[in-house]
Amino acid sequence: MKRNTLPRLLGLFVGLAIVGNPAWAVDSVTRRSTEKIAAGEVTSVTRDEVVVTPKVGSATTIPANDIVKIEWEGAPPALNLAVGQELGGNLANALNGYKEAQEEAGSSSNSNMKADIQFLVARATARLAMQQNAGFDEAATLLDQFVERYRDHYRFYEAQLLRGNVAIGQGEYGAADSAFSSVSRSPFPDYQMAAKIGNAKTLLARKDLQGAKSAFDEVAGMSASTPLELSRKLEAMLGQATCLQMQSQYEPAAKILDEVIRESSPDDTQLQAEAYVRQGECYSAIGENTMQAIMAYLHVDVVPSLAREQEYHAEALYQLSQLWPVVNQPARAAEAAARLEQQYPESEWTKKLGGQ
Repeated sequence: MKRNTLPRLLGLFVGLAIVGNPAWAVDSVTRRSTEKIAAGEVTSVTRDEVVVTPKVGSATTIPANDIVKIEWEGAPPALNLAVGQELGGNLANALNGYKEAQEEAGSSSNSNMKADIQFLVARATARLAMQQNAGFDEAATLLDQFVERYRDHYRFYEAQLLRGNVAIGQGEYGAADSAFSSVSRSPFPDYQMAAKIGNAKTLLARKDLQGAKSAFDEVAGMSASTPLELSRKLEAMLGQATCLQMQSQYEPAAKILDEVIRESSPDDTQLQAEAYVRQGECYSAIGENTMQAIMAYLHVDVVPSLAREQEYHAEALYQLSQLWPVVNQPARAAEAAARLEQQYPESEWTKKLGGQ
């Protein structure tokens, strides 16, 4: 036997042993900071981190704020399909898929996976409520149940951020303050920035425009050493622009929004979609900038990744239906209105189109 054949055979036997051992779980963790997947068994889950232990080699500790998703060994088929639906912006279908997965996973002994699915049901419900501006009470209940039951879970801070935003939608500002306060105590700078942004949004909902602007200014003035921190900084700048719009300062707001669009990652689609919509509002308000406004809204309509942000896509279609006639394009206005009614029959923008 050739000398270099033995190591290869040994490697093959080890590989077959791993594959052939059904007791060995292979979970996959997708991270924000690297394209490399952490594969192995999730052996520890806390509020701040997840530990992945491979069959061979050292364990990997992943900070909670760096986790995009975990693909669990033995997960119900409906789970990964629902994740794909949510990524595609199909929140209603995603929610149905998560509920199906939750039912299928009922007899599983993997408590971490079941906790993750419970969070995903709550997240989809909350996102759908914010998209439709309805159903906040159910979302709040689901998030409260998750936080109460899984206080030491890697989704804890994300759940609290959602809870704060849902509370704003409910008009329950004390609950929003409590949720954001919890997030502010996290060890991660980006979550601390997100908590301050949440406080600013709460102040804005309370009609404290100056207080909100000061809070957004604070976060926008922070240094950003990671992509996550930069995203929060740009989100705060978006808040600054919103405050300026409310003060009828449309030109400086438009400049800030242009910077947000230029500096944000193409993957940060929610931020970009909202920035384009707000930019369209500014150009419409400035006057004699109708085509610039149309171009801003068109970005959200024609760029597939932005069109998946359904809340802003619906708004963009409505605004296009109103602006196309101004530049003598009634047929395109009718097309935008028809697509709005077809794609988003339950949207507040569709109702506004019909004068409701």
